[in-house]
Amino acid sequence: MADQQGQEKTEAPTEKKRRESREEGQVAFSRELPSAALLAGILLTLIATSPLILDAFREMTTQIFREMSKADELSIGSLYDLSGEIFSTLLPAFAPFAAIIVLVGILASVLQVGVRITLKAIAPKFNKISPLTGLKRLFSTQSLADFLKSMAKLIIVGIVGYITYMDKITELNGLSVATPEAILEYNFTVVAEVSGKIVLALVAIAIFDYLYQRWHHEKQLMMTKHEVKEETKQTEGDPQLKARIRQIQREMSNARMMQEVPKADALIVNPTHFSVAILYDRDVMEAPEVTAKGADHMALRMRTVARENSVPILERPELARDLYANVEIGETIPERFYKAIAEILAFVYRLRRR
Repeated sequence: MADQQGQEKTEAPTEKKRRESREEGQVAFSRELPSAALLAGILLTLIATSPLILDAFREMTTQIFREMSKADELSIGSLYDLSGEIFSTLLPAFAPFAAIIVLVGILASVLQVGVRITLKAIAPKFNKISPLTGLKRLFSTQSLADFLKSMAKLIIVGIVGYITYMDKITELNGLSVATPEAILEYNFTVVAEVSGKIVLALVAIAIFDYLYQRWHHEKQLMMTKHEVKEETKQTEGDPQLKARIRQIQREMSNARMMQEVPKADALIVNPTHFSVAILYDRDVMEAPEVTAKGADHMALRMRTVARENSVPILERPELARDLYANVEIGETIPERFYKAIAEILAFVYRLRRR
């Protein structure tokens, strides 16, 4: 048992192993891919709907200043009305974001693992409460990979923010004399540029993480030779038992075939390798048939049985080889052999009359 536990996992996982892992909810899944896809979808939606968003903000700003100009008439009711107007103004502009978040989040997950609902992945497992198991997970390669991904994302965001700030620092000074609309458009442009750079970097990290998760999952599914052997026994049966069954089946088939030799009209043989028994009953057969055949040891046994039952044995080497190779037991002899078989049967009938 200790030897089995010490075996290295060198064998590729079987389909049964993959199916069981999938049913347990253990699949190659990258959490970075949905996040990156979600950010990319939001950014593209932001760029596509930016005119609609700007118009919504202009209208909202106008409504706010209009109500503030009526300071003497402000009341709780008017503030409620203003809030409702602001909400109805911004909702059409930001509604696409909600749809994008839902659709992209679902698609990014489904494309990775397909559609499969299982509760086993969230079922409580007491072995996960073990401190030793927790320490193993803490210092595992997966934890190291997660740490490196987090550090990479922090570094990327910091570098992109710093570079963008240094590029835009001269433009920021000129915003003090710009119109509010120009400031708003500038902010949208900067946000889109920074977000685009960050999203591209995160997509690259997500693709790398997905490939790593596939490799790591495949590594976890690897099996030892003993596990493959045991699974083969469970699914296909013990190879030794199957070999014994096949041997018994061959013996039964040979026994049935030997019972047909005494009934044959003649046994056509190659002196050392092949024996073929033929039978022709004019009342029920359209042509002669091969009722038994054998090679080597089986051929010798057939000759012994034929002698014991006075079945004529005729040496026709080429004919014996051809019949053995081309005609199965119980099949009618092909027409190209008719002449040779007719000569043999005529000889056999003459022997019987004598």
